[in-house]
Amino acid sequence: MARIYIAEIRISDTMAEKIQSKHGVTPAEVREACQAPSRYTKAGWSDEPERGLRLIVHGESEAGRYLKIVLFPVDIADGIYRLGTALAATR
Repeated sequence: MARIYIAEIRISDTMAEKIQSKHGVTPAEVREACQAPSRYTKAGWSDEPERGLRLIVHGESEAGRYLKIVLFPVDIADGIYRLGTALAATR
């Protein structure tokens, strides 16, 4: 199965504040876990009527912290996504 291309993750100031205050996750950790192909262990699509199409990514930050990250597609072909949320997860 081909890896999903993630070139850019757009994180608003509001979302950065939310993930840091609520989940203790930094935008840098999100990017580390998703954008380096060797870091994410799995990624898959979820399409729910109330939330729409989302990419669920599980990966590790450079410090070895395992994260679950939800991304909304902006431009799939160019690998551009918008952060929906990010939190620490267990394997």
